[in-house]
Amino acid sequence: MRYETILLDADMTLWDFEASERCALRDVTESLGLELTPEREQHYSKVNADLWHRFDLKEITREDIGHNRFADYLEFLGAQGDPVAMNAMYARQLGEYSIMLPGALELCRRLAEHCTLYIVTNGMHDAQTGRFEKCTMKPYIREMFISADMGCQKPEKEFFDKVLAAIGPVDRRKTVIVGDSLTSDMQGGLNAQLDTIWYNPHHKPADPKIPVTWEANSMEAIGDIILGD
Repeated sequence: MRYETILLDADMTLWDFEASERCALRDVTESLGLELTPEREQHYSKVNADLWHRFDLKEITREDIGHNRFADYLEFLGAQGDPVAMNAMYARQLGEYSIMLPGALELCRRLAEHCTLYIVTNGMHDAQTGRFEKCTMKPYIREMFISADMGCQKPEKEFFDKVLAAIGPVDRRKTVIVGDSLTSDMQGGLNAQLDTIWYNPHHKPADPKIPVTWEANSMEAIGDIILGD
């Protein structure tokens, strides 16, 4: 077995965030008396992704994300509303939709027989805890660490230092970070001097400035790397 302690990203590594987001955004849009069209979803998703990227780079705060994405969405819709209240509703609804990526449950079940699994996420507290309580993978996860509760975030070294301190004595050489984000998960591994597995099912181009230890294009490949198969 190559690794013993596994730090798993949540969104788009275990959970299908895009599917959950679509459901939550539909609920918020319908609360305004409007329909979620593909054009509206595409606009929101692009703005939201850009804001989270800026958050990873520490250019904006989590509160900025919540306000700005719905202020922009209201303007795009030509509707009236409170961006803060809309974001709160969105987070609550997001927590209601625990949709896992294909193969994620099987991966957790397979790894849990040999390793200790943890979730490390920058996601919103209400959304992540809500989904975690409902998900079928919960029995296989020892604990979930949410950056909003820790005063620091991925990819900061401090975040991973706090996670490992909370876990207890671990062999860092036998610890690996698994995630889909280069700027959050893989950069976090570099900062914390931990091995990384970049989950890249869509074959996105690599960034030479952010080298990874391993790249996996499937859930099965992640398991094979971790277990040394």
